[in-house]
Amino acid sequence: MNTMTPLAEAVQNTVVEKDGRVTLACPAAFHIAETLAVDLSAIGAYCNEKGIKIVKCQLGCFP
Repeated sequence: MNTMTPLAEAVQNTVVEKDGRVTLACPAAFHIAETLAVDLSAIGAYCNEKGIKIVKCQLGCFP
């Protein structure tokens, strides 16, 4: 039985793990937000909670 929320599942299915670092590309975060009709801040909060770094920021906020 899967107990993950749709947001958690979408993020976990999209993250990339390389060299011990877990990342989520900013464009992917935008896509997840649009697909699930959730605010980007919810994705950001989830990533912060899980130690997932947002990369390739479209706004230049996250180098």
